[in-house]
Amino acid sequence: MSFDRWLNRLGAAFAPATPGDGERDGEHDGGRDALERVCAMLLVEIARSDHEVDEAELATIRAALAGSSALAPDELAAVIDAAVADSDVNVSLHAHVQRINDALDKDGKIALVEQMWRVALADGDIDGYEEYTIRKLADLLYLKHRDFMQAKLRVAEEAATHR
Repeated sequence: MSFDRWLNRLGAAFAPATPGDGERDGEHDGGRDALERVCAMLLVEIARSDHEVDEAELATIRAALAGSSALAPDELAAVIDAAVADSDVNVSLHAHVQRINDALDKDGKIALVEQMWRVALADGDIDGYEEYTIRKLADLLYLKHRDFMQAKLRVAEEAATHR
């Protein structure tokens, strides 16, 4: 499943159940920007797991989300900035992972893990803490170790062909 299709499915899963309930799309936990917040939060968690958020990692996160985001570039930048700021106060990602588990099938979860690997590889090095964090999230997404490793190999091969 492509990342665009994955993001669209996740967006549909987070959309408000009843349109016209008095909330505009994107407010609170429903709508398209809720999707970007959850994705940005998980991808930022990978970027900061080595205790250093590199500009290349942020650029990779922006590119991953911008390809299928309905948000304007400045709104998307604000979502990513908020995810970076919130990453210091987030105690647990379990609630976010649970929402993704409820919304995605196996292929969608693998697409997310591939995006995590792209963020980890963005600075040219996969730190042990980055790998540990991706592994932990892959476990929480109920993916097998084989799926985790195959995603890593696909992204590493993709990165090697673009150098």
